[in-house]
Amino acid sequence: MSISEQSDRVRERRGAFWQGLGELNDPMGAQGTADQPSLWPSGRSAYRHVVTRHAGIVTTEGLSDPDPAGGGLGLGVELYVEGRELVDGMDSDGAWLVGALEEAAGAFAGAAETLPAALAEHGLLSLELSGQGAPEGWSADGRMGALLGVPLPGRPRELEVDGGVVRMLCLSPLRPSELAVIDAEGPAGRQRVADALTASGWYSYAETVREPVL
Repeated sequence: MSISEQSDRVRERRGAFWQGLGELNDPMGAQGTADQPSLWPSGRSAYRHVVTRHAGIVTTEGLSDPDPAGGGLGLGVELYVEGRELVDGMDSDGAWLVGALEEAAGAFAGAAETLPAALAEHGLLSLELSGQGAPEGWSADGRMGALLGVPLPGRPRELEVDGGVVRMLCLSPLRPSELAVIDAEGPAGRQRVADALTASGWYSYAETVREPVL
């Protein structure tokens, strides 16, 4: 199978995954430059918008494209953010969430040799983002935390495709107090924040009105 054929089949499987959750809209380009498109497997970045019964989703479209040089599944992940503020798309009230997603995608693409291994070891990853455009109370001193990989009950966390498995990771922006727990406790802090999000009923959903859970 050629790289082109493999890419087409991987994209079809990703599309089917999202169509199983809601209405899948056409691919869109990045809104800014934080996603470092040249570091994506195909050399270009793209995003898709999904509308479910309860919320909107914006997801990367291509971090798991096959690597033209080696044929593997690129970074082996796709990142997404989900919340009611995203129902109307990337330019809606959830634009700050899209900015966080683009920045996280750029960080992942720029650290392709270390982040996938860290994800395999820990299951949860935390990132520090700039918080640019975030509502009041979500960033401090130019820093906003984010968790990758908080599970949502009933939502598949992996997608089987030709050549392997793609991890589907939800991005959860964090309040400064939650980031402080991770700074102080490391992996145990990441798990404690994830457990608190789950216990609060927010799980991986992102929304401006969410109060700190720790």
